[in-house]
Amino acid sequence: MAREEQKMRSENVRQAILDTALEIGIKEGFEELSIRKIINRMKYSTGVVYHHFKDKQEIIDAIEDAETQWLRGQIMELLDQSKDVVSELEMVFKRILKLAYEEPEKYNLIVLHKYSRRRTEQPGWITHLSKRLQEGIDTGIIKEMDTEKAAFAIWSSFLGFHLMISRNMDLTMEEAEEMFKVQLNIILKGVLL
Repeated sequence: MAREEQKMRSENVRQAILDTALEIGIKEGFEELSIRKIINRMKYSTGVVYHHFKDKQEIIDAIEDAETQWLRGQIMELLDQSKDVVSELEMVFKRILKLAYEEPEKYNLIVLHKYSRRRTEQPGWITHLSKRLQEGIDTGIIKEMDTEKAAFAIWSSFLGFHLMISRNMDLTMEEAEEMFKVQLNIILKGVLL
């Protein structure tokens, strides 16, 4: 039983380190995150942090993994095969807009992978979008096109749009949503029949 308690305490300390690092990263930027800032905030020794993580980058990678799973869960809740691809596209990219607007550092971390040393794979959303575009072609609402290229282009377009929103904090959310409607309309004109 003591071993289980120790394992649980160790996992709790590890999670506390990640939570603290996430708070610092979101508030100050992940470039400003350091082991020293984590231990000062938590009142831990350096050894405690290094027992769980080899360096700052490993902490950032662990946060990125967890937050990416969180966003994936958020998006999965929005996906609905009974809706058309256009409605789904709007819901998903509007959710990412909210993240870019409200938490730009988290957006940079988990959507842009700005702080990652690892080579990131193509987002699964692109594959999903490609399949949904093909369904739209099959049902006659989407123009005939190379769905893989179109999905990549749509994803990239919104990625850039959201990046600009994340950097322009002078906008209100209402203004950002109005700009989103314009962006969506431009893209839809390129794919709808």
